[in-house]
Amino acid sequence: MRALIAIMLLSLAGCGAYPNYSDPRLATKINDQYALRDACLAKNAASSLNSSSSASEIARTITLTCQPETDMLIALSNPNNDPRISAAIERDTQFRATGFVLRARNAGTTD
Repeated sequence: MRALIAIMLLSLAGCGAYPNYSDPRLATKINDQYALRDACLAKNAASSLNSSSSASEIARTITLTCQPETDMLIALSNPNNDPRISAAIERDTQFRATGFVLRARNAGTTD
C-alpha cells in the first residue's frame, strides 16, 4: 500500500503547477504572427468603411488581402501540415475579419 501511495505522489510531483510550452520561442513566434495577422485585418477593415457590401463579403476580401500573414501563421502553427489545423486557422481568420469589419463600422457611426 505504501508503494502505491509513493508512486502516486511521485507521479503527481512530476506535474507542474503552471502549464508551459515545450518550445517557448516557437510559442512567442506564433503569438507575434497572430498579432501581425490581426493588425493586417484591423488595418484593412478600417480602410473598407466606405464600402456598401455586407460585412461577410468585406471580411472575405480582407482575408484574401491578409493571406500572406495567415499562411505564415499556418506554417508556424502547423509544421506537420494537418489540414484540420489549417482549416481552423482559416476559419478563425474569417471570423476575426468579420469582427474587425463590424467594429470598424460601429466606430465609424456617430449617434
